[in-house]
Amino acid sequence: MVPTVDAVASEYRDRFIVAKLDIDTNRETNKKYGGNGIPAYIVFRNGEVIGRVLGAMPKQAFEQRILNILK
Repeated sequence: MVPTVDAVASEYRDRFIVAKLDIDTNRETNKKYGGNGIPAYIVFRNGEVIGRVLGAMPKQAFEQRILNILK
């Protein structure tokens, strides 16, 4: 998923920020936001969780899920 996430981050860098978190070194943050499952993507707006995307998927599906959450 890394190439997919990096591609989406690059394409949409003017619309949103993609940040990565190493759950092995940030266990408390992972616990706080319930990043159950790997990969887990949590979408925030103004510091609030507005959606989640879980699991690996093709770029088009990942991109569409993120965009749908951000609508």
